[in-house]
Amino acid sequence: MQRAIGTPPSSASAVSGPSAGNESRPAPRARAGSRPRSGSTPREPGSRPRMRPSPGEWALIAYLIVVCAVTILGQIVGHPIVHAMASSPADVAAARLWPLVTSGLVVEGPFVPQVLATAVFGVAAMRLAGGRVFWSAAILAHILGTLLVYAGVWIADAASQSGIGIVLREADFGVSLVWCAALGVLAGVAWWKTRPLPRWAWRLLAVGPPAALLGVTLVSNGLAFYEHVVAFGLAVGLVYAGRRWSSVGARLRLLGTSDDRSR
Repeated sequence: MQRAIGTPPSSASAVSGPSAGNESRPAPRARAGSRPRSGSTPREPGSRPRMRPSPGEWALIAYLIVVCAVTILGQIVGHPIVHAMASSPADVAAARLWPLVTSGLVVEGPFVPQVLATAVFGVAAMRLAGGRVFWSAAILAHILGTLLVYAGVWIADAASQSGIGIVLREADFGVSLVWCAALGVLAGVAWWKTRPLPRWAWRLLAVGPPAALLGVTLVSNGLAFYEHVVAFGLAVGLVYAGRRWSSVGARLRLLGTSDDRSR
């Protein structure tokens, strides 16, 4: 190797050392289609990331297992266990509040379709809006939605001269408010545009959930006729409130960063 003109031998030998050579040479870039190094663990061709259930989805699975067990037990034992877990406006007026929770553990009506609807709509809502939003909407729809309808029944009973004693003592139970809340979350994602969606998915979510709610409401009677609509509306409102809260939080963070930079 020829030395550079004017360079002393000591400096030339220092530059040609192994440590200096490693620092001066840039790391080679990986070419397209090249094989990974032996130290790396390449992903197998055709492999995809596993879609494992989230904690919210595991909670939905556990909830549906309990619902199936209680419903089957109620069919075996008979109506006493169902009426013991059902709620009514008269029970809540008498400060018996625990049936508000247990009433959501028994299926009323077609068993398999409602369990499947709760599972499919619930998972779809959690994949698009998150488990926290879905479960908040489900609890809000089942508890607060039921209380709002009961309040309307109490007002109607007080305003009516003959009273509506049959509705006051009507056994109210089922999981329909949970999947109605999931429909509301799906519609809210499309209506408030909380996340980017393909055009076909946006149209499906914007029209499908309200159409399903309309079909269910038309075949419902009694308290469920009103509870389904209230549950759907509360879930849509919750998605909108979450969107507004996130936008306000983002603005506050921007204001905080701008103040820090101005100091």
